[in-house]
Amino acid sequence: MQDPQQHPASAARSSLRQQARRLAMAAGAGLLAAGATAAHAQSSVTFYGIVDSALQVGKFDRNISPTPMAASGNLQASRFGFRGAEDLGGGNSANFQLETGFNTDTGAGGGNTLFNRGASVGLSSRSYGSVDAGFLYLPIYWVFLSSDVSTYGLANPAAIMSLEHSSTLGSSGTGGFYPNAVRYRTPVLFGGLTSEIGYSFGAENNEGLNDAGRNAGANVQYTRDRFTVGYGYNRYRYFAAGSPTVSSAQITQVLSGSYKIGDNAVGANYVHSTRSDATGWFASAFMVNAKIPFGQGDIELGAARRIQNGDAHAMAYDIGYVYFLSKRTQLYTYATTIRNNSRSTQGFALLNSSYATVSPGFNPWAITAGLRTSF
Repeated sequence: MQDPQQHPASAARSSLRQQARRLAMAAGAGLLAAGATAAHAQSSVTFYGIVDSALQVGKFDRNISPTPMAASGNLQASRFGFRGAEDLGGGNSANFQLETGFNTDTGAGGGNTLFNRGASVGLSSRSYGSVDAGFLYLPIYWVFLSSDVSTYGLANPAAIMSLEHSSTLGSSGTGGFYPNAVRYRTPVLFGGLTSEIGYSFGAENNEGLNDAGRNAGANVQYTRDRFTVGYGYNRYRYFAAGSPTVSSAQITQVLSGSYKIGDNAVGANYVHSTRSDATGWFASAFMVNAKIPFGQGDIELGAARRIQNGDAHAMAYDIGYVYFLSKRTQLYTYATTIRNNSRSTQGFALLNSSYATVSPGFNPWAITAGLRTSF
């Protein structure tokens, strides 16, 4: 009998079987690799951050000489964080975010908590919106932010921060994070309409003051082509001095809008805040600002006016320039001042925390220049 290995037909069949095995192995390896790639694509974690350092000089109160100093985060607060998402299929995903601030001038952390700039976990759906829980901004903040059209928004020397941030309007919700919070955001509706509701359980005090720090709010925003309009509401609960058993509330409302004209942009807002305790406290403010591309950067302009009970009036003005060395790295400079009437004591809380208030009628000023880079 002839050796089948030597028979031409048998040899051909053997060769075909070997080729088939090699193709199957290659296909299997390809499927494994594709599966590994798909599995990797379903989950991602991003490490990101901003490093911002500046020099500033300012006269922060009447009896203080102009003071030069190092500063951190005068264009954007220095920070780093982790952001992650997992694709759950069907347009659904799980997400988380952890972010903390730090000071470049001292190397110290930016707060008393590890993730002082937010910590949250949530679920998102293209069809039904998203739910997040943790240490969060409340809905009114996003309306407040959308009115600032500057390069990055809410720079520390800017007029909008000087007179309208939570450091000057108390617990208004326009700035800062709130603990034990949960929020729901709708998907985009009707070609540009979105809404959000949020609630913070506050400090969850167990000594009978359960209302302390509780916060509830909502917003509605509409974006179409070159303009955005929005409304935000916030209700903060607290116990005033002399009222240990009956809680009071600070009610804040914001109406804002922005518009792009070519590469230029202008934004404005109106903020109104009142408290229900016996002090009769209230404050209102309006702001207008603009961004004008010029050369290899942006000119920033802003003006704001604040009125408070007791006939206290203040105006804030800023002018700045952000110069792009690259997409991630910028040089910047700002000049800013606050003009207080004889009853107003508003200082630059975010440039020098020691002088959040000033002598009545004093007009503080500051100039800053710095470098910002991101990763």
